[in-house]
Amino acid sequence: MLTDKIEKLLTKSAKKSKTLQFAMSLPAMSIDYSFSSTTPVQKFHSASVGKLITAVLTFKAIEQGSIALNTPLHRVLEQGVLDRLFMYEGQDYQREVTVEHLLSHTSGVNDYFESTTFDGASFIDEVIKRSDTIWMPMDLLDYTRTKQRGVGTPGQQFYYSDTGYVLLGLVLESIYGMPIGLALQKHLFEPAGMTDTCLCFHSEAFDPKQLAPMYINGTDIHLFPSLSCDFSGGGLSTTTADLLRFLRQLQNGQLISSGSLTKMAQFTHRYRQGMVYGVGMMQLRFEQFFFLLKHLPRLQGHLGVTGAHAWYDPVSGASYVLNVGNTKDMAGSFKLLIKILQLVHREQRERRT
Repeated sequence: MLTDKIEKLLTKSAKKSKTLQFAMSLPAMSIDYSFSSTTPVQKFHSASVGKLITAVLTFKAIEQGSIALNTPLHRVLEQGVLDRLFMYEGQDYQREVTVEHLLSHTSGVNDYFESTTFDGASFIDEVIKRSDTIWMPMDLLDYTRTKQRGVGTPGQQFYYSDTGYVLLGLVLESIYGMPIGLALQKHLFEPAGMTDTCLCFHSEAFDPKQLAPMYINGTDIHLFPSLSCDFSGGGLSTTTADLLRFLRQLQNGQLISSGSLTKMAQFTHRYRQGMVYGVGMMQLRFEQFFFLLKHLPRLQGHLGVTGAHAWYDPVSGASYVLNVGNTKDMAGSFKLLIKILQLVHREQRERRT
């Protein structure tokens, strides 16, 4: 059976991993399957997979008429929030930045999380060294504001930015009139039945001791207060089951309209080889990894820096969620996902013959 083959593969992989969670839903074959190397319902940090969920909440606000893709940020945020974030070649472009620019990473703002500072320092190093630091959204913006420079004019180029998604979270707080953690809970998690998901450090339900290990550059930070550095850029405590629920309902039009989903899936920006970005969503093109993988589906969803994956196949309706909880295992997480997809492909082929 397909699930037996996947179970064998995952059991072998788990022996080399710090942690491993996987779940899939294959409605065309009536298969639902999950695996965890720890407890059956293991919570883990979503990393940037949470950007997909922030983007969906943004599109819900758009459909409700609260904002539009072309809404300028300065009309929503308090005066001063945007100061010095969008300076480029001596000019300030803060009044030209829109919601769509943030969603698509084309605003021109730098990235506090993975980009270096003026003096070459790394924010990730600070997360590890200053482990007791609680990072609030304005602290994250101030990091970019004071230590980094703009990367371009709004709409000029794609530049992946966690700073931009922190701004998006503040936009959502303004239009929903409540903290982003509560807005996510009320407008997405509860309607979707995601009972094991919350925003880390911004929800009473959050308990870091329930998280799986999360290794950044070799250090397990899942109990560090400095993990608060993610906010609306992906800082969720979640499970594979909850992310599968989210992906199923996203595909089925239960969360946002098909028109909004189509807009999110306008993949026009190259992120990495084999990965393209739309408006709050990524697509995997395995044939660009290696030409012999051209038979694999183009999956849509999002990726997190610690090897967290949440993808769906818009053709078959299948969904896949994976977490390895380690930045050093990112390549390995893709190899594992590819092996699983190859097993699914073979099963599909055998069932057709």
